[in-house]
Amino acid sequence: MARLTQPLSGGQRGALAAGILLLLAAFAGRSWPLGLIAIALLAGVGAMVYSGAVALKRMQEPWPWPADFRAPVEAMARPIDPVPQRLLPPHEDAAQVAKVVTTGADLARLIADKPVAWPWAVFTSVLVQRRNAVQTRLRAVASGYQPGPGVAQLGGQAFSQIAYRSVNDIADLVAEVEQFMLSPAFEGAFGEAGADSGADADAIVGIANRLMDYHESLLAEAEECLQTPVERDVLVFVQDMGAFALCPLIGYQKFIPTMCARIAEAQELLPYSDGGTLLLDEVKLEISLPEGLMERVVGHIGRFNP
Repeated sequence: MARLTQPLSGGQRGALAAGILLLLAAFAGRSWPLGLIAIALLAGVGAMVYSGAVALKRMQEPWPWPADFRAPVEAMARPIDPVPQRLLPPHEDAAQVAKVVTTGADLARLIADKPVAWPWAVFTSVLVQRRNAVQTRLRAVASGYQPGPGVAQLGGQAFSQIAYRSVNDIADLVAEVEQFMLSPAFEGAFGEAGADSGADADAIVGIANRLMDYHESLLAEAEECLQTPVERDVLVFVQDMGAFALCPLIGYQKFIPTMCARIAEAQELLPYSDGGTLLLDEVKLEISLPEGLMERVVGHIGRFNP
């Protein structure tokens, strides 16, 4: 059963004992000043205990997911469909622009034919195919806590070790992703802006696969956080740690459909482009932490490791 209060710290116990002794001395000596000092000291201890109880109660309820956090996690439960939603039929020239494809055979054909904007279509196609290949695993982590069978439940202190390691591993992976996407190898695979002829198909497939290798590593971290069996009073810690581990996957979940949308925009804009040159808005893979979530994780670790 979860504790509703935390044990008093050494300083609080000392202040409480001193306050009681001063109060007894005040009664014995009928000293109002000494009594006021004792009451103030005891009131201070009471205030600290109360604020600690309020903070503990807050930590025993899961971190509330904002709408902009919940929506992409819900989208993880479904495969990404790269086909754009249209109100009107596509322009007759739209067929000249590459499309995002969902099979290996179509990807090979796309690389062989090299229609307009093929480098980014190849890149996005690899992302979509790799992401949809782990759809079952994404759906599982989006579902929340699902402990694996046949493993002994861990207490808060033991799970804290997993959480601490995972926080550091996730931070390292995110830093590697950011460095990789700014590297010469990543940018150079696409050649010069607006010139598809300078792109290298093998390099593009390679960097797309490496980017999704990071995705799979981040998914494995989320799985460990959310599928480790724990005791009942650790469940909120698991839920909050799971939310932390989902943050990088949310970044991917937003990035890949946005890339699909950019390719669809290219098909719309081609008839109005100058000589077939298409310049689209930049898309970034952004990974961020919602306000207060990291503090929650640190608070849980401190709670189970006083």
